[in-house]
Amino acid sequence: MRKIAAALVTALTLTVGAVTPALALKPELTIPDKVSHTHKSCQEITRLGKKYHVEALFSKEFEEGKCQLSRMDVAIAVQFLTEKIAERVAKEGPEAVDKEDLALLADLREELRSELILAQTRAFQNRYTELGTNLHALTKNITMSGGMTGVVQGSVGNNSPALSEAPDYNGERKDHVDVVGRADLVFNFKITDTMIAVIDVEATGGRGIDPHVPNYSILNNVPMLPTDTVRFRTAWVEQSLFNERFVYTVGKINLTDYFDSNAVANNENTQFLAGAFTNDAVLGAPLPGPGLRATYRPTENVSFSLGYGSGTTDKDGQPIASDIVDHGYGIAELDYKLKLGSLDGNYRACGFMDGSVGIAPQGPNHALGTGLSVDQQLTEKLTLFGRYGWRDHDLYRTVAAWSGGLQYLGIIPTRADDILAFAYGQIQIKGAPAQEKLIEGYYRIKATEQVAVSPHLQYLIDPLGDTTVHNVLVASLRVQLTF
Repeated sequence: MRKIAAALVTALTLTVGAVTPALALKPELTIPDKVSHTHKSCQEITRLGKKYHVEALFSKEFEEGKCQLSRMDVAIAVQFLTEKIAERVAKEGPEAVDKEDLALLADLREELRSELILAQTRAFQNRYTELGTNLHALTKNITMSGGMTGVVQGSVGNNSPALSEAPDYNGERKDHVDVVGRADLVFNFKITDTMIAVIDVEATGGRGIDPHVPNYSILNNVPMLPTDTVRFRTAWVEQSLFNERFVYTVGKINLTDYFDSNAVANNENTQFLAGAFTNDAVLGAPLPGPGLRATYRPTENVSFSLGYGSGTTDKDGQPIASDIVDHGYGIAELDYKLKLGSLDGNYRACGFMDGSVGIAPQGPNHALGTGLSVDQQLTEKLTLFGRYGWRDHDLYRTVAAWSGGLQYLGIIPTRADDILAFAYGQIQIKGAPAQEKLIEGYYRIKATEQVAVSPHLQYLIDPLGDTTVHNVLVASLRVQLTF
């Protein structure tokens, strides 16, 4: 719907250009690398927002003159304003928007053309949730953003005598307090008007609490790897074709950036900490490694994606490029977007084939699985989510999983940007007397535009599916900084 509406705005803008002389961008609308709210361009964007009832284009701090924004920040505001005006045109017709305002919007988009190419890509939108809009222009075609996440976790009840006999667990029988930190620097390069390159440099310190607590749910998904690392998390090139109906990405990629997404349960840095609520617990997707993905969108509401990467890892958990053909991991997904008025919903179904070495040396060469992921807004503030996954019973110890929960925005009237969320999930373990169960709740406090603090509580029931092992309570505090 947005692309259809945006096309309407584009057509109207071209009509304006056809009946009026071509206008060179007014000097007062030229946007510097750093801009204040008093700048003419920002004043005009704010005016258009008020006129067409588009809120939250700029932060309160910026409007009050307490900070400056980059050209990228302004481009995001212009893109959001364009989409909202386009929706108005699609609903009410071309006469709902003044031609003078369309001409002004066209001038602003031309001034920010390079930044808008990046802001419109799906890759940027995926990272936007985690890193915010703080992209800093290094050159005209290169921008940088960053984020840091720290988590402290402590367990209560992790002292069951049965732990020493639990399968797949060799830890100590006592409670622990652990700290882990992760930092990302993301560099975005504009290569052409339809091609970008992105490099994500990541540093991780600490292992988290999972080595000490027996579980399949992954209580802290932030560490990703079991050792301290500094690495290129991802490094890829992405090109869009046919007016962004077809997009492909190739390089070192993380398949879960494109598959098994969820609006409220997909990011350990900003949402739930547990891996079981970040992705399907039995998806089995490899860590970031060499691969490719392609997405085709025949309509605004429907898309079909294919992805393929190395499924085999070395002793440090890193994908092995040489095994990408013989032991690869492939996934296909169909997405459907449902919009009920202003309420968004996303429905996804996927199937995957895992050729990892070591699944079952005497079994078939490839294991199969499938999954569902759903998120649906019920109100502007309340969103529900759910996941289900299944894979070959003969080849895995964990064979099925499901989870569900909710997110509520601004439950305290004076804290409109705070988030309260709860989730519950179960993992079926082959041959175990029970399913492992996990409950997680958190309250994310947006302290400033760049800082968020969230206390978490997790309750692990029947760890590893063993009813003789004590249940464990885990309390966590997460702090996230974006810059």
